[in-house]
Amino acid sequence: MVEKSVAAVNSDREQQQLTPLPARRNRQKLVVRTKKGEVYYGMSYDLNRKMPAFHLELQTVQGETQNRTIQIPFETIKAIFYVKSFDGHFLPGDYEQHEAPGERPVAVKFSDEEVILGRPVHRQWTEEPRFYLWPEEQHGNNMMILVERSAVKSIHDANTYLKKRQEEYDAFKNTHWKEGMSEEECRGDFAFAKRDYSEALRCFRTANEKDASNPRLKHKICTTRYNLGIRYIRNHDYPQALHYMELVLKMDPDHGPAREKLVQLNAHRARQK
Repeated sequence: MVEKSVAAVNSDREQQQLTPLPARRNRQKLVVRTKKGEVYYGMSYDLNRKMPAFHLELQTVQGETQNRTIQIPFETIKAIFYVKSFDGHFLPGDYEQHEAPGERPVAVKFSDEEVILGRPVHRQWTEEPRFYLWPEEQHGNNMMILVERSAVKSIHDANTYLKKRQEEYDAFKNTHWKEGMSEEECRGDFAFAKRDYSEALRCFRTANEKDASNPRLKHKICTTRYNLGIRYIRNHDYPQALHYMELVLKMDPDHGPAREKLVQLNAHRARQK
């Protein structure tokens, strides 16, 4: 075992003090996403980003133990998400807010084209094989993200990325906007065209809150949820896929493709028992 110098130890301590730790109750919930699209839920006692691997005690989306622990090499992952809940449902008052790190926000684009905005936590993040990212959206489910650099396609200044994104939206709006369409619906269509289904769903739901009787918005919400479900199936995240198919059918009981996928997902779940 190689001993660290006093200076190195002091540097580590300084970095730990600078790191805004996510508020937690007992052990931290982790969602691990791999480069192959696999998703694992669980908790870890030995997660150290400077080691080659870590162990994850598997849990279900409902937080129930699977009585199984797996070892995951960091080189196989895309990112690890420190979450408030596995299913995305949580009480905001249970989690205190911390001051964001002083680093400038960046837009991290992964090899699968997903983009996450956040602030690097450590000063030496550009030199590390994996680094912590403090999400710009602190009211969401993610409290911290450990990014595996080998899964990253590019990193941009967040303001530059957002400016370019706005320019793309303005061009889209000039050709797409129709009379009677709200700004939220148009932004949802833009996000959907970019296959950013989570953002599209957020926009469509906001528009629907202001115009709940609009059948066009209902259709777009169902279609977006269905596409999210299909994405979760491709990522082998079957519990989340099941959740989204159920949401589609709750809004549109006659949605044939969602019902077909629901039957297949339930059959898969029964085989796993």
